Amino acid sequence: MRLNLKSFGWVLFGLLAIVNLAIAIWVVSVLNTEPETFNVKDTSSPGQIILPSSMVKGAIEGKSTKDMQLELKGKQLVIEQQSSLMGLKIKTNILTTPTVIGDNKLRLNINDVEIAGLKLPMKQKLNLIKKFGQLPDGVKLDVGKKCFYYQLDPIKFGDSTLILTDIDAEGWHFNIR
Repeated sequence: MRLNLKSFGWVLFGLLAIVNLAIAIWVVSVLNTEPETFNVKDTSSPGQIILPSSMVKGAIEGKSTKDMQLELKGKQLVIEQQSSLMGLKIKTNILTTPTVIGDNKLRLNINDVEIAGLKLPMKQKLNLIKKFGQLPDGVKLDVGKKCFYYQLDPIKFGDSTLILTDIDAEGWHFNIR
């Protein structure tokens, strides 16, 4: 009887070890998968009106929500997101540099990502965001190029429409149509 109990314990231990190994392999494969990349055509043109960053900063911060705060700090856009996964509050901070790649089309180059203090490589953090994050409408994440793409809506200003065409040291350039 004693011998059977020992061998049953070893069999159970072996099964649990195999299950743990399979789960570890699955987690590593999920974190290391590389989503498909997509090309975005550059159609930028020179602007006709330049707004200073201080004016644009207020408009960007006005787009913040309860769960996502946006802040323009110099040339960088800071995104702070609060989300919940399996009942746990998760805080994510993303530091990006916005560039215009077409009319009203922004590419937010990702400089740094913090997800609840996890010490993971950048690619794995971005894969977590792509797989489990809830990106706003019009925002796409390209893990391979480490950037977000965001299609802005044209800004209506009376009878005119402002189209973002460039961002540089002078400010944010818009075409007026």
